[in-house]
Amino acid sequence: MQNIDDAAHQTIYRLREADDWFASLPGEVQDKIIQSSVLRHYRKGQVITAQGSRPTAASVVLEGRVRVSRLLFEGEEKLYMIGERGFWFNFLALITGEKADVAVIADTNVQLLMLPLQQFERILEEEPLYCKAITLCIAKRYAAFMRHFADGQMIVPLQRLRTGLAELLLLQPSATGSEEVILNVSQADLASILGSSRQTINGLLKQLEKAGLIKIGFRHIRVIDPAGLSEHAAN
Repeated sequence: MQNIDDAAHQTIYRLREADDWFASLPGEVQDKIIQSSVLRHYRKGQVITAQGSRPTAASVVLEGRVRVSRLLFEGEEKLYMIGERGFWFNFLALITGEKADVAVIADTNVQLLMLPLQQFERILEEEPLYCKAITLCIAKRYAAFMRHFADGQMIVPLQRLRTGLAELLLLQPSATGSEEVILNVSQADLASILGSSRQTINGLLKQLEKAGLIKIGFRHIRVIDPAGLSEHAAN
């Protein structure tokens, strides 16, 4: 672990402005979290949080990306999400003290800002009202996720893909709605996230490409029209 240098500070505060979830916390709480956190680097393939372990820190991705997945009984990996810059994880686990249901693994070399459990507890001891602010934000985030999950079970595959891509766009601090955005996600990863076959996802992506919304690349999707894709997902 290491202290936060000037370059990391600049990245953190850019994410602070761009990330809706973190930005919704009171400014004083944001400052406390940043000041109490440390930098940590992981190499591609390293386990950040093991499935079944008790997380010891809440983290946000500053550089690179992580995979959030669960190992099923058959040994198959069920991919839930790919988190890039601005993606927070493990806050809820610090509050509940429960073991992680999923694993978080470095999908590339990553730089994380980590708030250790001891520092988190110290923040809450100093000001118990901070716990309410953080818990409310977490509750809103999970409520939105559950609504998205429930809606996703009731819509046709193409609409599920549009919605899934729109959700990945929300994790991009650089997504402004008008400029092109690159999603570093493969077709196989999308298939796992959406619970569809790779062949199905490939066919659906080609439909979106033909509509001028995306461009399919190698292990990435270039979203040409983020606003249009999000509008299609909402309809």
